[in-house]
Amino acid sequence: MIQNLWRKLNPTGFIFRYYLATFFSGLMFYISVLVPFYTEWGHLSLTQVQILQSWLMIWMFILNIPTGVLADRIGRKISIALGGLSLAASCILYVLIPGFYPFLVAEFLAALGTSFVIGASSALVYEFLKQNNRESESKHILGRSSAISSLGTVIAAPIGSVVAANFGIKAPMLLSAIPLLIASFIILTVHETRIQEKISRPNLLDSIKKGVGFLLKNKNLQYLVFNDILVWIGAYFLVWLYQPMLIKVGLAIVYFGLIRSAFSLAGMIATFNIHLTEKLFRSEKMFINATALIVSASLILVAVLPSVVAVIIAIILIGGFASARTSYLNTTMNELIPTEQRATVLSTTSTVNMLIFAIANPIVGFIADHSLRLAFVGVGLLPLAAFFLLRYSPSLKNKTVLIGESTLLS
Repeated sequence: MIQNLWRKLNPTGFIFRYYLATFFSGLMFYISVLVPFYTEWGHLSLTQVQILQSWLMIWMFILNIPTGVLADRIGRKISIALGGLSLAASCILYVLIPGFYPFLVAEFLAALGTSFVIGASSALVYEFLKQNNRESESKHILGRSSAISSLGTVIAAPIGSVVAANFGIKAPMLLSAIPLLIASFIILTVHETRIQEKISRPNLLDSIKKGVGFLLKNKNLQYLVFNDILVWIGAYFLVWLYQPMLIKVGLAIVYFGLIRSAFSLAGMIATFNIHLTEKLFRSEKMFINATALIVSASLILVAVLPSVVAVIIAIILIGGFASARTSYLNTTMNELIPTEQRATVLSTTSTVNMLIFAIANPIVGFIADHSLRLAFVGVGLLPLAAFFLLRYSPSLKNKTVLIGESTLLS
């Protein structure tokens, strides 16, 4: 058993190096002071900060397929390395020139880098496993990789806030370029197995038509998608609003990292065994519906009683329960989609999610510029809509729509 484990995970092997590169990529030292970086160094309003996030999402959508095609031609490990280099370049550009327009260029580089990495990363692992007849391990290895990346964030966040407090708000962003470059070098040292298969990439417009058609015909999937978005939007904006709130209540920036780590740690713990988390609520229905209320109440608590304690409570509860809830609903969505259409439909739901957030970003940023407390109330009311208007029932899972029952657009 020990020899088998060593064979699978040895310092010179593919999986070990892949995990190591993933860990270094997760060392985002800037994440705990990102909003102060934008507002203090970049001199941006919160509205402008959120416009940058919408810009990032739009470019990720545009670049997704072209970077995938390029990865097929030049190789996955080169694509991932290019992604790391592009992300490192964005970090360096951020600290060289402050301002909204230079930051637009930096966000484009970040979108390019992320697009290079996302699809190529899982494809690289799968090709290695397929060549070694270990395809059955793909979910386990990719899941562990996600946990390792989160571990990197948990470690980097408190370090980043200490660095910012002692060396200035720009330092964590510049420091983040180093592990990205290291990760790029490590991934170039792995042996890539190129499986010569003719890859047929579907026409983008056809894929969108088919995905939207399935989503429009499947009421249960619509329900789950929007139920998830309405609650997860609270978790998303908590990450962007808690730092301005901590500044407003007077907390020293050196402590920001510990609070950001608590968010990631809570998510890791809650999603490690989702079924155990579900059992805390005695039933699946109670788990999904009660967590919507928990997210809402946590956000409104920060608005009503703005304090460090309220923020920490929201960070832990939302970081844990919202993450577990989204993971659980994503699994349920997969059960509703036929295998033949899964990639297309999930890509469509991801696009819907991205477009909604791209629209919501500047709106919430504008509200936060005028009143942080009102912004917390606004995003806190959305999970209530999921609870009252889209209340979850386990019976939804038992109503899978087969291809023949759904008229897909062509």
